[in-house]
Amino acid sequence: MILGYIDSEDRAYELNFATLRMRVREEAAADGGAQVVFTQSAGKESRAFRVLGETQATASAAMDHGGDLMPLLRPVGGRLLRHERGLIFFAEPGSRDPEDPSFFLVNVGAMPSAVKHFFEDREGREFVSIPDDEILRITTDPEAVTVSVSAAGLALPKEKLAYAVRLTPPDRVGPVLSDLGSSSRR
Repeated sequence: MILGYIDSEDRAYELNFATLRMRVREEAAADGGAQVVFTQSAGKESRAFRVLGETQATASAAMDHGGDLMPLLRPVGGRLLRHERGLIFFAEPGSRDPEDPSFFLVNVGAMPSAVKHFFEDREGREFVSIPDDEILRITTDPEAVTVSVSAAGLALPKEKLAYAVRLTPPDRVGPVLSDLGSSSRR
């Protein structure tokens, strides 16, 4: 799973704004549909996955410590795309707080002016990418669809941690996520 930022040139960044040396973009596919393309910056190697469905949604994310959820991403509106290997959410907030422009609830070590530049001048936005093989289960209740994920920890990348990504509204999100991760659910 990737929790991070993306700029207007499709460059991806970690939560601390360090580069992931990767570009992530949505583009037209040769067959006329859409695809999500992940490109390694150095090697120029790309992996493209056909978009199977999409919807407008609101997403939030949290680390799951045995049922106690520690928020990581405040609820933010955007586009949810289901692709052949998982899902990706691109935040599209209507407005940002100038004093706290990120919807991620992490302490950023970057200078406030650099963060402001990223969001205002570089048109930065949050994104969440979840490969289907990291999905443990998907649960639906009347208020949301929750995707439970097992992925590398933010601070300890060699350690697997549990995350919960909450998506609303369930009547729009549910159909887009049908059968997602079904081969990897336990």
